[in-house]
Amino acid sequence: MSDVARAAGVSIATVSRALANAGAGVSPELRERVLAAVAELDYHPNHLPRNMRARSSRTIGLVISDIENPYFTAVVRGAEDVAHRRGYTMVLANTDEDAEREALCLQTMAAERAAGVVVASTGQHSAGVRRLISTGIPVVALDRRIAGANVDTVVVDNETAAYEAVRHLASLGHRRVAMVGGPGKVSAISEREAGYERAVRDHGLERGLLWHGDLREAGGRRTTLELLREPERPTAIFSVNSMSTIGVLHALRDLGLRAPDDVSVIGFDDIPTGDLLDPPLSVVRQPTYQLGARAAELLLRRVQEPDAPVQEVVLAASLVLRPSTGPVPRPND
Repeated sequence: MSDVARAAGVSIATVSRALANAGAGVSPELRERVLAAVAELDYHPNHLPRNMRARSSRTIGLVISDIENPYFTAVVRGAEDVAHRRGYTMVLANTDEDAEREALCLQTMAAERAAGVVVASTGQHSAGVRRLISTGIPVVALDRRIAGANVDTVVVDNETAAYEAVRHLASLGHRRVAMVGGPGKVSAISEREAGYERAVRDHGLERGLLWHGDLREAGGRRTTLELLREPERPTAIFSVNSMSTIGVLHALRDLGLRAPDDVSVIGFDDIPTGDLLDPPLSVVRQPTYQLGARAAELLLRRVQEPDAPVQEVVLAASLVLRPSTGPVPRPND
């Protein structure tokens, strides 16, 4: 910074002000001289000492559970757009649904003095999240609630969305509606399964067709193959997330079956180009971009107002009906 000051013919204090807060308090002419010297000397400010004095940085963390899941693509974009507009840099970490890996990611965020962290936790009871909270770093729970943690939360009304999807299948005459579910430790999954079970009860559907997968494509494929090899296979399948749905579609192809001629299919989460599949896929569409954006907004609000009341934002999902669902196939079809 001393070199920049000498090259620009200004004081070190002027350089500091010119590079902070968009040059507030520095005349346009002086700021232009400083920026020219910065470019000529290839100067890069070292923010670490400032971060240590301020006990935080202009960096926020986003910890997601599965980077391969297309659901998170728009979520990340929404969060990053908000962070960028507010002058923050976002650092992305992937846990692969592994609690130990999640704890390590959160420990790293704390060591780097992140201003705050948005986390889609691997489980409802996260020791790693609780340890991060104990350091005083703000945390926002995204997509999944964290039991026992008094933190801002952004989720979708999973139970209602799942209920509406299964009710639609019931309205088409289906009585054997299976669900390819997931691990109960994830709040969003348990809520979707609760919506499915409520619809089964309310509409008199056959029970015992909720099978738990692992939220991955391979797990969805394996679980669906087992379901479809039962002596009396289901006439419709509701899948718990986009990766599981891809597995469902692979299993149908493996067995030479087609939706909706043989089995109707609805997936939770829209798949990229899902409307271009043959047939196009019925889905529960989540407001993914808005989820990420609202989570980042809540986090940055918490950074600025540490004592503000805790908020839970619940967004609505929408049922998008396409040709992968239809009436129950007749025996001679």
